Amino acid sequence: MIRHLATSACLLLALPAHLLGQADMNGSKVSEVRTVGTAQRSVRPDLAVVILEFSSVGASPREAGQRVAALADSLRRALHSIGIPRDSLVAGSRWQWWGGRLEILPGPTRHIPPPPGTSGPTLTQQDTAYRAHEVVEVRVRDLSKVGAVIDAALGLRITQISGIRFSAEKTAAAREAALREASLAARKQAETIATASGGKLGRILSLSTEPGYDERFKGAEVMLHGSQTSSRTQIVEPQIPVSVTVQGRWELVSTP
Repeated sequence: MIRHLATSACLLLALPAHLLGQADMNGSKVSEVRTVGTAQRSVRPDLAVVILEFSSVGASPREAGQRVAALADSLRRALHSIGIPRDSLVAGSRWQWWGGRLEILPGPTRHIPPPPGTSGPTLTQQDTAYRAHEVVEVRVRDLSKVGAVIDAALGLRITQISGIRFSAEKTAAAREAALREASLAARKQAETIATASGGKLGRILSLSTEPGYDERFKGAEVMLHGSQTSSRTQIVEPQIPVSVTVQGRWELVSTP
């Protein structure tokens, strides 16, 4: 488990009443110490998301759509054969407008002269093709199968893989541990500052927390293994950082 602790602190005491650093407690002014503690934990991911993009070309919108649908069906069958449930595949049509899923491909312009022995204008004709696009989001909870998902896509000549994102859903325990560490760090700083200034730490004036740097999604490193005749994709899963920040204010008590 990776641990990281970054802390900062500031001391505010004996300041005029109109400046920050004195709290109004029951009508009296008290000097205070403010500190900030940040702690971080790392957890293993429990979900990987692979985005696959592919397209097919046809002479008509219907033909292009049929071809890309057939490729999507082949992808679903290939992923199902390696243990990826069908409900873990989300089609791109869920978030993409149809206007962006069909592309018109104008072909070259051809010049058609009149038949031999006849007169008339030369006609022009332009062939048009259509390209249909699809995006499939593959959600993999068995992380040992992420490489196999990529291999299945490559086997169908699907090469547009928009990165692999890992995330962690169960972060409560790690966050609580980081919260305890950040709280202790903030108080330790406050005690050090109070002692160094010739005083001592008094009562707590306030404690608050906010999420720190929390990268729910993190990219992965991809490696290829195998020989010239056989290869497989292996994914190196990252650690997901979970961090919190604690802000504290304590009364600074003067010692005789």
